[in-house]
Amino acid sequence: MKMGWTAAGLVVLFVAASSPVSAQWPSYPTRNVPRTPDGTPNLEAPAPRTADGKPDFTGLWDNAWFHNGRVAAPPVSPPGEPPASTFFNVGAGFKNGLPLKPEAAAILKQRTDRGTKDNPDANCLPMGLMQFHEQPQPRKIIQTPDVIVILYEANTGVRQIFTDGRPSPNNDPQPWWYGYSVGRWEGDALVVTTTGLRDGGWLDIGGSPLTDAAKVTERYQRLSYGTLRIDVTIDDPKAYTEPFTVRVNQRLILDNEIIEFICNENEKSVEHMVPSAIGLTGPAAAAPANPVK
Repeated sequence: MKMGWTAAGLVVLFVAASSPVSAQWPSYPTRNVPRTPDGTPNLEAPAPRTADGKPDFTGLWDNAWFHNGRVAAPPVSPPGEPPASTFFNVGAGFKNGLPLKPEAAAILKQRTDRGTKDNPDANCLPMGLMQFHEQPQPRKIIQTPDVIVILYEANTGVRQIFTDGRPSPNNDPQPWWYGYSVGRWEGDALVVTTTGLRDGGWLDIGGSPLTDAAKVTERYQRLSYGTLRIDVTIDDPKAYTEPFTVRVNQRLILDNEIIEFICNENEKSVEHMVPSAIGLTGPAAAAPANPVK
């Protein structure tokens, strides 16, 4: 059962994410790991490359602040570089907070006043890209020449980043939870542009808004074998007075795999929710919910 974000719920989340899980994939060693002379994995070795010479992002990754189930202080960026994003508030690293427009500030306040219980993640709905980046649950990147696929353990999210040269769609496409992502190479950096997002998005647990006018630009760099840095620029003229950039730091996980996480399995909380909290209006809001056995 999925419930709203509360302090107790987050404690349970952290404990669950850091506890060993029985009857999952048996431990199987990651292949071709660079090692030091004493046999220890050398995570500071140079990043691997694909056959065409591009950096290879393939691997299982989690956040540097929650690496291998151990909670650490969020990374701090060097002076003059984008502030590190945080799990609860992407704007925590900005001295004056995010550059919210008045109407966006009102949305954020409303979400906060409701205890952030309407967060899509808390309601078993697809979460936004920034929440995916910051989740303590890992994500697996699979890289091919024409498309990069990211499998998120959280809510079983699946994302495609097309690197085959196609442009972003400009034919008024159907808005998507994760938008439409295309990537291009700038040297060793993969620059990903995402548009076509649904309106009413959540950048973080706190409820920082994202609208359907947003363009999200991610700059992926594999700094070493075990370190992935992603600088994310949010350009959303409906919600913010100017674009802003935050940084996400991730670390490679060895000898492990993502597990199946079906958020709606045994879901019993939706029938008790206020209709507006789950996005129902009109006749659908008046209809009785189907009982969940």
